Amino acid sequence: MRNQTPFQAITYDYWNTLIKETTDSLNRRKSLWTELLLDAGYEVNQSQLDTAFSLGWQFFDRQWRSNTQTGLDEVVAVVIKALPIKISVSLHPLLRDAYLEASKSTARTLLPEVEETFKYLHESGTPVGVVCDVGTIPSPVLKQWLVDLGIFDLIDFFGFSDEIKVYKPDHRIFEKTLKGLGAKDPSRTAHIGDLKRTDVAGARSFGMVAIRYTGAREDDEEVEDGDYVSNSHLDILQFLNIL
Repeated sequence: MRNQTPFQAITYDYWNTLIKETTDSLNRRKSLWTELLLDAGYEVNQSQLDTAFSLGWQFFDRQWRSNTQTGLDEVVAVVIKALPIKISVSLHPLLRDAYLEASKSTARTLLPEVEETFKYLHESGTPVGVVCDVGTIPSPVLKQWLVDLGIFDLIDFFGFSDEIKVYKPDHRIFEKTLKGLGAKDPSRTAHIGDLKRTDVAGARSFGMVAIRYTGAREDDEEVEDGDYVSNSHLDILQFLNIL
């Protein structure tokens, strides 16, 4: 169907916008690491693992906020170093794979109204993109989840930070995504995401309509908010005069 909306393209954040984050993978990760470490003769208790994983996340968060590209290998290296005992280098690849496997084996679900929203946008001819900051789960895995959840084919371009090499709010990740979607006028595009610092500020810096989605979490960071705030994807389409 021909695009009948006033927008050249709509883009969406990934985590807590399309798919809800969960801590279930952390418990799985601790279990896998405990087993690997015990088999290799190392005894590490749950509190020590909690501390090490927390330090790994804090490292990533600092890197992310400074827009320094950081992935699985770097984070796992920090976690291993934070353990109270020196771990043989030969075990590092196994711990890395277990770290990722814990995420890959955790069930993921779409947030409410995502599938309906994407189907409507697809039928209306409105190009849809995803703009995502990638952490320890690489983009091929993130894409496969979208395949498994049935919406991959409803997305026209993927702007993943591990491919574009910048995080939000850098405008270049939005610029690259809109170019891939064929949208030439940022003012006639909109981005929907859950974070003020990255999604709202990044979209606005490139002249897009910036919308904050609150259906999965509330961002209390005291920075400028979106042009519209809603906990409903369909309500957002109505605000944009698309639905």
